[in-house]
Amino acid sequence: MKSSKKIIFFGRSNDIYSKRLIHILRKKFKYLTTIYSSSYNEKFPKKALKWKGDYILSFRSYYILKENFIKRAKHAAINFHPGPPKYRGVGCLNYALYNNEKYYGVTAHLMTKKIDQGKIIAIKKFKIYSKDNLAEVLSQTHKELFSLTLKIINSISKNKLYIKNLLKKFKNEKWSKNIRNKKDLDNFYKISYSINKKELNRLIRSTYLNNYRPYILLHGRKFYYEK
Repeated sequence: MKSSKKIIFFGRSNDIYSKRLIHILRKKFKYLTTIYSSSYNEKFPKKALKWKGDYILSFRSYYILKENFIKRAKHAAINFHPGPPKYRGVGCLNYALYNNEKYYGVTAHLMTKKIDQGKIIAIKKFKIYSKDNLAEVLSQTHKELFSLTLKIINSISKNKLYIKNLLKKFKNEKWSKNIRNKKDLDNFYKISYSINKKELNRLIRSTYLNNYRPYILLHGRKFYYEK
């Protein structure tokens, strides 16, 4: 039997995991509103403006929800963050790889008006190996984020006390003080002229991915690294 709880799901366009989660949500809940985002600059959709219900779920969405909208969720507004509490904001995995972290992870937390600051309700960690590149760890991150999201979806459809229990379980988990934005990440990709070979290899490992590559800035122009 489908749950009568009202859900709004924010996912990402052309993301296989967002599509899979929506397919599962439709099977579990009678009332589901789905929203896709495709870029940081995309306007908040009119479709969502009048929504009011039980749960807001945000999975890899570009939208930053305002406080007055978050409050429309009766039970919880949950964001699924592709990084552990140590890494907040944009480019979490890039920084983790550069810092040679041995473990990485994903986090579920309640949403507030500030990014990656709400109370933590779940963390899922996995090991990073020295041979792993950005593409490999990113793929694993998305799999783990999907797994964590699915677990929470399955539980909230059956147990109304599930979120309260998670809050107790993870009450001692805290976010780091540092948070990075898009400008910080763009600067991180910039190769210094004084960089040594070891540091360059670290930067390449943590930034090279398809159309995303480290670069040198010369006379106002960007020259990108190519393997």
